[in-house]
Amino acid sequence: DGAEKNTLDDISFTFRPGEHIALVGMNGAGKTTLVKLLCGLYKPTSGDIKINGVSVNDFLRDDYYRLFSPVFQDVQTAFFSLAETVAGTLDGEVDKHRAEECMRKAGLGTKIDSLPDGIDTKLDKQVNKNGIELSGGEAQKLMMARALYKDAPVLVLDEPTAALDPIAENEIYLHYRDMTAGKTSLFISHRLASTQFCDRILFLSGGKIIEEGTHDELIANGGEYSKLYEIQSCWYRDDYKKEASSNDT
Repeated sequence: DGAEKNTLDDISFTFRPGEHIALVGMNGAGKTTLVKLLCGLYKPTSGDIKINGVSVNDFLRDDYYRLFSPVFQDVQTAFFSLAETVAGTLDGEVDKHRAEECMRKAGLGTKIDSLPDGIDTKLDKQVNKNGIELSGGEAQKLMMARALYKDAPVLVLDEPTAALDPIAENEIYLHYRDMTAGKTSLFISHRLASTQFCDRILFLSGGKIIEEGTHDELIANGGEYSKLYEIQSCWYRDDYKKEASSNDT
């Protein structure tokens, strides 16, 4: 509302069941807007979104929300325990075994093992003696665990590793296939090296899908995806690192 022009325009594509799709592009390309449309947080000004041919307008809101487990860039936590936060419910209704399993899958195993109260640790350091305050990366992992606990058929990850260090980020990617087994997943990232495990990549620019294919197909095409990947990949090459080290010397 209030924007001078559409964020997305003439967007049309289909997710296949169990498919892992990556959305990539520069800032402002419309990736997060597309995800929020899909999750029902925004409504399109024209066109329609359909699930198995049924318009989202024909779903009850709660039924539609149950289809998606999203992890957004902005993370907010309240004064509940780790287990309660992951389960999205209060202590008496929490499946603690499942909550802990999801936290470990999301990379929080070492963290909960170090806490006297484990998964029952409260996220209110100011009030409880054993309460804690999570780092940005730990909070993102907790949101990942919450998405796994919800166990919706569609997993939506909007820059899920933005606050993680490279080692933690790599661990998430190594476990990505296991975490998304049997699910349809949509993965947003600015780091193109992280999209290679996806079945299909959609490259957005100016609110439109300008390229579509696998990582290898898009590299072979030599288009915008390939150019951006080439720019980013130089940061990881040994010759670049040697050159940088030489310059520093």
